[in-house]
Amino acid sequence: MTSYLVRHFGSIGLAVFLFVFGQIACAQDATGVYRGEWRSGSNGHHGPMRAVIQPRTDGTYQARFSGRFALVIPFTYKVTLQPTQDGNGNTVLKAEKPLGPILGSYRMTAETNQEGLYGNFQAAGDNGSIQMKRVR
Repeated sequence: MTSYLVRHFGSIGLAVFLFVFGQIACAQDATGVYRGEWRSGSNGHHGPMRAVIQPRTDGTYQARFSGRFALVIPFTYKVTLQPTQDGNGNTVLKAEKPLGPILGSYRMTAETNQEGLYGNFQAAGDNGSIQMKRVR
């Protein structure tokens, strides 16, 4: 009987381990360098954008976005990205950053997969999209 229980619980333990490990292995790591563009949904403005995303010890990511507005005005900002996983194994990243009493908050939701980073943002009365390919 003891041998039966050990085999039975051992099989269940192995199945649980494989399931959990399989879920972790399927999650897409967002770490990398991305290049592409941002596009305003409010006024049609757009420009180049680059992102460098690095993991942090607390399970979040640190991202540094940089690009240009109106073809010549540079911008750069850092934000912490909170990862979750969707049903397809893609990593969904969410960020929110206060911009001050006049501008409100910056909010972003993006999905990353093996090809790139794609998402939407809202800030200071504007909203739009980002589409970037993973270059490293």
